Amino acid sequence: MWRRVVLWLVFGILLVLGFRQANSIQQFSGVSLRFNEPISGQAAHRARQHSIENAEQETFWLTFWYESTAELSAGVRTVQANAISFSGDAALVWTAQYLVGTAPSSLDGSGIAVSEALAHRLWGSTDIVGMPVYVNEKPRIVRGVFEGNFELALLSFHIEDTQQSWTAVELSGGESRSTRSNAESFAIAAGLGAPDYILMGGAMAVATFMSMLPLLIFTMYVLVLLILYVKKHYRSAATPIMFLGLIVFAILLPILLNALPAWLIPTHWSDFSFWSSLLQQASGSLREFLSVNPMLRDVELRMLLLGQVGIMVLSISCVIFCLTKENVVE
Repeated sequence: MWRRVVLWLVFGILLVLGFRQANSIQQFSGVSLRFNEPISGQAAHRARQHSIENAEQETFWLTFWYESTAELSAGVRTVQANAISFSGDAALVWTAQYLVGTAPSSLDGSGIAVSEALAHRLWGSTDIVGMPVYVNEKPRIVRGVFEGNFELALLSFHIEDTQQSWTAVELSGGESRSTRSNAESFAIAAGLGAPDYILMGGAMAVATFMSMLPLLIFTMYVLVLLILYVKKHYRSAATPIMFLGLIVFAILLPILLNALPAWLIPTHWSDFSFWSSLLQQASGSLREFLSVNPMLRDVELRMLLLGQVGIMVLSISCVIFCLTKENVVE
């Protein structure tokens, strides 16, 4: 008996970990555009003006960024580290918990935030807010230190700066259920051109589904047992209970569908061509996600998804083992 109690406890812990992991992946739920040819600072400025001029039409707001390596110097120490330069919302390019200070703002053209590992490497401390640092021989001021066991710097550029070029754009706002065509049409209308890759944030839906699947398996098993029990001992109550179950399912269905990207929601259930098109879109998005040149945030997302797969497999294995007759007999 105590083994079964421990297994159910482990199952509960895994469920909590799965939902927490899915919540972490929500930071990647936006639309990310990637360009092989860099976007000039002038083009980025015009795209922002386009958003402002069309603000009443639920337009997107843009955060531009690119990834590189940079030489950082503080005092007598100099290191080479990964750097993400951005113009806009820092949280859209790298979400992190800040130990001290904050991320540089969109109006800060000289700020920098560094990871805990980089702070210890350069200064030997995280109490460095306000400290000067040279990035590729250009001065910047530390605004914050975020959690991270690898060396990374976030470099902010003022939204009016037209000297920088960018290879990626994060889109926020827009319609509540934006589609791939919405994102591509906006990029073209804003003068950015057609993106080479469009990542629609479907990982959040996949992670949510994986976190819910073990619980759904358990719930379905319990419901089947309940229906069988009612049919055996209370036949007159079986029909009302099944009807109540259908009502509950009808209530929960919109909530489940709302977690999916707009292009995944079935709109023509009886149209076989729709399901064929849906499968093509899903497989195309997966290929695009796997084929895009991975940047640090993409690697972070893939590691989180890999962890979610592991949690899901362990959770399903645990609940199946707990529910098998062999385990009950034992």
